[in-house]
Amino acid sequence: MHRWHKSVAAAAAVVGAAGLAVALKDPATTDQEMTLTAAAAGGYQNPAFTVRGTAVEDLYPGARRRLVLTLDNPSRVDLLVTGMHARLTATDRPGCAPVASNLEVEPYTGALPARIGARESRQAGAVPLHMPNSVVDACQKATFTVAVTADAVADR
Repeated sequence: MHRWHKSVAAAAAVVGAAGLAVALKDPATTDQEMTLTAAAAGGYQNPAFTVRGTAVEDLYPGARRRLVLTLDNPSRVDLLVTGMHARLTATDRPGCAPVASNLEVEPYTGALPARIGARESRQAGAVPLHMPNSVVDACQKATFTVAVTADAVADR
């Protein structure tokens, strides 16, 4: 078995609202899916894989939601995903800081290692999100960015 490490980091759009106790999806936005693309580390020719997550809506103070993840393996090599981590990295509203008091990104929930066969896709757990009551009003209708990191080994 060849071992290698891959890190995936990109943005997940998480639509949230504070203060009004409702969240509204932007009607001008139709594509709410994110794609996180892996970049190979080191000199070995590693197959790429992607992690996709669907947008999270209806966030309001006290709400709990899940960022559901899907793994896509376009390569000819089976993979074992051994780790998934997520963290809040940004928001699109001034005054709405990317901090846990505005949105809590909880540890990944799902079975690991997760096997994904060559040229297959599969759902792979989720990242729980919680908007605490401490969220500031500036976060109303904000888009939060969550970075996801995945580790995998080739299974030959």
